[in-house]
Amino acid sequence: MNSDHHETDLPEAVLRPDRRLSWVWLVPLLAALLIGWIGYRAWLLRGTMITIQLDEGHDLRAGDDVRYRGIAVGSIRSIVLSKDLEGIEIVAALHSNAAGLARAGTRFWVVRPQLNVTGIAGLETLVGPRYLAVVPGDGPPRDRFVGLSDPPFIASIKSGDLEIALMTSRRGSLRAGAPVLYRQVRVGTILSVGLTSDGSGVEARVRIQKAFVRLIRPETRFWNAGGIDASFGIRGMTIQTESLESLLAGGVGMATPPQAGEVVRNGHRFSLADNAQDTWLAWEPAIPIGSSLLPAGAMMPTPMRAVIGWKEGRWIKSDRSRQGWVLQTEHGLLGPADLFAPDEDAREGAVLLEVAGQSIALTGEHQILDDGLAMLTGRVSANVWPTSRQRAAEVPEDCLVFADPASKPLPLATARLSASGQTWLVDSALGLDGAWHGAPVIARKDGKLVGVMLVQDDSAVVALLSK
Repeated sequence: MNSDHHETDLPEAVLRPDRRLSWVWLVPLLAALLIGWIGYRAWLLRGTMITIQLDEGHDLRAGDDVRYRGIAVGSIRSIVLSKDLEGIEIVAALHSNAAGLARAGTRFWVVRPQLNVTGIAGLETLVGPRYLAVVPGDGPPRDRFVGLSDPPFIASIKSGDLEIALMTSRRGSLRAGAPVLYRQVRVGTILSVGLTSDGSGVEARVRIQKAFVRLIRPETRFWNAGGIDASFGIRGMTIQTESLESLLAGGVGMATPPQAGEVVRNGHRFSLADNAQDTWLAWEPAIPIGSSLLPAGAMMPTPMRAVIGWKEGRWIKSDRSRQGWVLQTEHGLLGPADLFAPDEDAREGAVLLEVAGQSIALTGEHQILDDGLAMLTGRVSANVWPTSRQRAAEVPEDCLVFADPASKPLPLATARLSASGQTWLVDSALGLDGAWHGAPVIARKDGKLVGVMLVQDDSAVVALLSK
């Protein structure tokens, strides 16, 4: 072989670039990720920044809390004078989980020791720092607010509250923050007192709490309950006042008659009397009190009108009938026993029971339960009251009585009931008549059926379900 041939057979090296990522580049990448994470955490910890304008600082300082329901939801970052030097501007940061407080309608005020005729407030700030209290609104998000000079008379306004106006010729002892009392129980608050737009009288704006709105009807009467009423007699001096609170702060009393119409709407105007009339104080209406009739999700019973008919008399025949209410249950029709059987004087013959447009021939085959209750086997309605929604009641409790579906239920307060064996005696002052005979009685605390109303002559009882 010659030398040229050997040279052509020699291998040649091929250079290829190294495409592996060098560990050197990972260091700045990790550093950038770490800086980004730290920045993100710092942004989260920064919270939602808001600005509140106040007339006075009341010794607030940077670092003091912003509190809602007694817990810190943010902190004050800075306090400076406003540009017009007529107030201060507070910059505060809300925690990320409290960002929903930054909405239109949210109210801020400084909690500090305060003493007035209605009591003492802010005692905790005597030894601790002042803080900024907040009550949330329900408007769109915003970041600038005008704070209140004093705490609001109502901490929170619910959607179901009622606002009305009281008209009077002079202010007297009316003042903002004073109570509205029903039977000496606070049911509302006076929001403001001032002259009418034409100066012809005084107008007081009143907020009634949601739970007591049903008390306010067109025939409701209001009177000035501030101050004391003193009289002298043989036994000496007698002093009357609605409450100590109304004595100190002024207030308004109210009463509603049994037949007072429907609940009024927002803005309804009432006249304010100087004193209560004796007839007003004697009114005892039966009106459901509370924000709801029954617990959320509870069923409403649908009792059905039942009429039993038969003939009486041997020589002179007469048609007789009795009516009431029955409730369709899983085991049959539950109602008063006298709706399923005629009187002893009935002639032999057909006895019919009409329920929901259906006629049922009664043959005496019904189950007698305790104390005037009976169960008739059969089903005439698809609206069945389940057994799981029934229970035995141990002692009298607040209930609702359901009869005519077109009418409102009748409230039965515990104070109106007294236990007597397997029944509850109903206060005769309610004046119940036969229109409530057989109406189901539902417990307000859990919405369960506990008994049936039985009305005979002028007396009414609740026949209780047995265990």
